[in-house]
Amino acid sequence: MKPILLALTLAGFSSIAFAADQGGSVQHINPSTLSAPHGYTHVISVYGGRTVYIAGQVPLDQHSTLVGAGDFAAQVRQTFENLKAALDAGGAGFSNVVQMTIYVTDMSQIDTFRKIRDEYMHGPLPTASLVEVKGLFRKDVMLEISAVAVMPVAPPNIARPAEHTPKG
Repeated sequence: MKPILLALTLAGFSSIAFAADQGGSVQHINPSTLSAPHGYTHVISVYGGRTVYIAGQVPLDQHSTLVGAGDFAAQVRQTFENLKAALDAGGAGFSNVVQMTIYVTDMSQIDTFRKIRDEYMHGPLPTASLVEVKGLFRKDVMLEISAVAVMPVAPPNIARPAEHTPKG
């Protein structure tokens, strides 16, 4: 906890770049005391809101068929389409994403990943971790992405997203 408080204190006293979204509830902070980020934000501070957690998405379509066998770009695009659908189901969008974890099986494809990611995500990017792994749950799957999004708290008179889980 102390390192986080220290980082936020330093950020408050140093020259920082930040953008406030969703009525000031989310701040993207890149302290001048850290290296300039490429494709992510160093610190995101959230004040209130509703959190949406997205499980690792992979390049399978709604019928569990792999999209883009052996084609990294096609797999990235399908994975982002799946993220888009998952975010939408939670009442969120890419602009609400505050954290992403990306697993790839070939780090040499990072430029392709970034190019396609930038088609879906604009403005201040979320915090992110990118990890090269030996393999994923299937040998033909080349990446997996999980995400966390933060939504402003909706007023009580606004309908919540439809529940999609079976009632028991």
